[in-house]
Amino acid sequence: MKKGSFLFLLLMLFSLFTGAVGAFAANDGSSDIKSIQIPVGDKKHMSEVWSKMGTDGEYLKLQFKANSGVESSDTRLLVYDDSSGAIKFNSTNFNAATEKSRKNALGIFIEELQKSPVSTQTQQNLIDTMSSYNSDVSVLLIPLVMDSTKADVFTAMKWLNPILPVVRVIFGIGAVLLSIFLIGSTILDLAFIGLPFAREWMDARSESNGKPRFVTNDALSVVKETEASLDSSGGYKNAYVIYLRRRALTYIVLAICLLYLVVGELGGLIAWILKLGSGVV
Repeated sequence: MKKGSFLFLLLMLFSLFTGAVGAFAANDGSSDIKSIQIPVGDKKHMSEVWSKMGTDGEYLKLQFKANSGVESSDTRLLVYDDSSGAIKFNSTNFNAATEKSRKNALGIFIEELQKSPVSTQTQQNLIDTMSSYNSDVSVLLIPLVMDSTKADVFTAMKWLNPILPVVRVIFGIGAVLLSIFLIGSTILDLAFIGLPFAREWMDARSESNGKPRFVTNDALSVVKETEASLDSSGGYKNAYVIYLRRRALTYIVLAICLLYLVVGELGGLIAWILKLGSGVV
């Protein structure tokens, strides 16, 4: 019984040792270069794709992280062997590379692959196989797809160019109407604040909710605050000063918008905002 137990223990130790040796062999540098066979019908098209990757695939070279510990003269992500018709995916280089160089190399290859006559089935097999070798490939595909959905502003401008004169006229009319509305609204507010008989006349023709028509909420709150100050020990408050403080921001924003719209620098303002937003992101 003891002899049988001893033999079983030796067998277990031998199994563990051989398993460790197999795992070590599976993790060496050569095992991380995976070959993906291309069907015969797509070999010619894949050769055309590879020819667009620069001289011997120089566009697919990666930049390694400072602490990657990988020292290799061949930093390419992919290599195509025309004689055997196989794509070789270097998983070690992919893991050691920076995020930016990964995205750049894989993006170049996938863009040319999608534009090529290579069959959809072969393209899908390439992506699926690389993803199965390294799960980070699938994660990297998400930003690549999202980046490809960016707006084509130049083509949109070409389509909109015939109606741009009409749009400019509409913007001009809007700018004039907005200026008239702002001036008229300010005049009514000032009359409501400073002329008691005008206030009584507007109140008499007020809406059902008691708010005079065409008078802003800022003017109403200014009148209430000024009247309340007369009954308090805080002293009298100048209604026009309070009104100016509350409307100053509105005037400044509208003035800037109208200035850029009329002078034709609205595009520059939008470009500056977009540049600022891209910097934050």
